[in-house]
Amino acid sequence: MGSDKFDVIVVGGGPAGSVSARTAAQHGAKVLQIEEHTKIGNPIQCTGLLSVRGLEATGASREIILREITGAYVYAPDGRQLAVGGDRVHAYVINRDQLDQNLFKMAQGAGVQAREGVRAVRWSPGKLTVATRAGKEETLHTPVVIGADGPHSVLAKEAKLPRPQKFTLGFQAVLPYEPPGRKDFVEVFIGKEMAPNFFGWAVPSVDGFGRVGLMTADWKNSRTYFQNMLKARKLSTKIIQFQSGVIPIGPSAKSVAAGLILVGDATGHAKPTSGGGIFTSSTCAKIAGEVAAKCALLGKTSERALSEYDKRWRALLGNELNLGMQAHKLMCALDDRQLNRIFAVLAEPEMTEIITRYGDIDYASRLALELLKRPQLWGRLLSFLPSDVGTLVRMLRA
Repeated sequence: MGSDKFDVIVVGGGPAGSVSARTAAQHGAKVLQIEEHTKIGNPIQCTGLLSVRGLEATGASREIILREITGAYVYAPDGRQLAVGGDRVHAYVINRDQLDQNLFKMAQGAGVQAREGVRAVRWSPGKLTVATRAGKEETLHTPVVIGADGPHSVLAKEAKLPRPQKFTLGFQAVLPYEPPGRKDFVEVFIGKEMAPNFFGWAVPSVDGFGRVGLMTADWKNSRTYFQNMLKARKLSTKIIQFQSGVIPIGPSAKSVAAGLILVGDATGHAKPTSGGGIFTSSTCAKIAGEVAAKCALLGKTSERALSEYDKRWRALLGNELNLGMQAHKLMCALDDRQLNRIFAVLAEPEMTEIITRYGDIDYASRLALELLKRPQLWGRLLSFLPSDVGTLVRMLRA
């Protein structure tokens, strides 16, 4: 491995890493991709619910799809149900480890050289020190490194780049499950007793089983919340498989340094409204791969040169991620009483129709903008909301 010289080295074998490696190779760079685990796609740290737009962004095979999702049953803290969607396919339940494996192989098909069981341990401009699982270290020389090494990014730490704004915990189990109605709907649970400041979910996968979980910033009590949710929704407690993972939200203030680009969870590309990150990370990864290849081949790898990546991804997604973070903060400020009152307004037929028509799993701001055009509807919500909601409204109008 040390005798080869690469234009770009990508650290990480998840979707962000594989898409950026593939893109860099397609733009003429000689690319090495390393992954610390010996089996791509494991451990699984994702719900495995991917938007239609997200699947298209990755370029992955449709063979990974297990089920199409057209809508959701949303439950208020007091248990009232709201059914939204159902008119078209919004998302897919996918085989998550196969997604990673598929994208990893696609990168190799584009000419990327891959090494598994190798992790990054140190970085400085032009140099990347890696270690095998046996502990053997080696220093590689490359003009550009793409850090797709997740929420605990070694590369972000080495470069002293700012971290994402908030770290949440995703907590999920596979268990026996039957949807309460339509098999193409997911369930979403809201309430401080089950998933404070975020939400819980039940996603049907293969027949007879589902993926049930939650996100929370209260890591210490996450298992208690999970048990509360199973009990409240009368879900099975027979856990077949369990998984958890850290999900950073709120984009970092800066995602490049001289010779280094960060993408995905390493720099907070997940959507703050849902925690989903494959669409956003893959979109940013394409830009990362293109810019990394161009700069490496031109020999221009300064922070200023690589900042083209930072500017381009923020132009595409920066406002959406920042709006999502404001919406998340608003959600954190609401108690269950306020959530129930808001839910009652959202459950009215005219409001439900707007949610069904304009709701977008990747661009939550589109629904908010539609509501903003109808002050007779959203204006009724203002009395339930904290006084600082004006910040969110001003961002939407900008």
